[in-house]
Amino acid sequence: MDDLKLLNGMRADAPEPGADRLNALRARVLRPRRRFRLVPSLLVTVSAAAGAVAVAVVVNGAVPPPQGVRPSVAVETRPMNAAVVLVRAAQVSERRALTPEPRADQWLYRKNMVKQPNDAVPETQESWTRYDGTRRAVRWGRGPLEQFGSTPDPDDDDLTPREYAARLAGLPTDPDRLLAHVRGDRHWETKPRWDTGEPPDARAFRVLSVYLDQEVPVPPRLRGAIFRALARIPGVRVDSGVRDAAGRAGIGIAYERGAPGVGTEHDTDGQVISRSYLVLDATTYEFLGTRVDYVRDELINGEIAFPAGSFYATAELAKGIVGKPGELPGS
Repeated sequence: MDDLKLLNGMRADAPEPGADRLNALRARVLRPRRRFRLVPSLLVTVSAAAGAVAVAVVVNGAVPPPQGVRPSVAVETRPMNAAVVLVRAAQVSERRALTPEPRADQWLYRKNMVKQPNDAVPETQESWTRYDGTRRAVRWGRGPLEQFGSTPDPDDDDLTPREYAARLAGLPTDPDRLLAHVRGDRHWETKPRWDTGEPPDARAFRVLSVYLDQEVPVPPRLRGAIFRALARIPGVRVDSGVRDAAGRAGIGIAYERGAPGVGTEHDTDGQVISRSYLVLDATTYEFLGTRVDYVRDELINGEIAFPAGSFYATAELAKGIVGKPGELPGS
């Protein structure tokens, strides 16, 4: 099923979205890609973190909202000094020991949770990916273990875990060089074959966020450089009290300026519609999950798709290296 069919499936009789809206929505669809990002039943995704607000409360202006659209709601977070927090995250990350590389026949295990805006109960997914990329396995909730072969798609920046680790190891660990690199690289391709119109700072924030949300361990020096590079991007902010899908409170890293598919989304009047976060542990700065808060009603084709006060979130519950599909770390 292609993206357009998926998007139109949100409402079978809805007209096709405009090109700009469709491109933005496509950028926010979670795909069952090599990293096994969660595939939700509703088509929303965190747009690789956005920005947090001073007390993160947005109030409507004097002009009343359109009929049927609820006003904005408060998001209970507290602003922090982004530069101080991100430098501290870099210092903690740089002191970590280097994780030994798995053997080609070992498997990377990851357990995730996703909470959809319109679902009361979160859904869990366990995934196993062989390090050489030749096999995968997945279990949804309490369902059966499904195993299948895997052929990475290089046209979609798709790599095996071993290839991904090699690419990460080759990235610059000087924050200024790293930032220059990701500003011109949609992910791995330094010269993209098409122009997405994505602003360089938005691209940099998105790509650095992708690096932090990986099943492959990020080398400590690179992880430190990622946080230092994030601190250099104008519009990046940090909030405390941001919760993942499991309800764990952490710090949220956000890109306030926004861009199609990444960052804080605004309406035509500049009012915040939604704010996206990358959620990290407040002490270890390990990745916890992602979150999108819908501060105002999100409209698609004039109808409310995600109501104000709802949220989308993910949580990483466990990860590790195991010997075979179905096996859990420590077992």
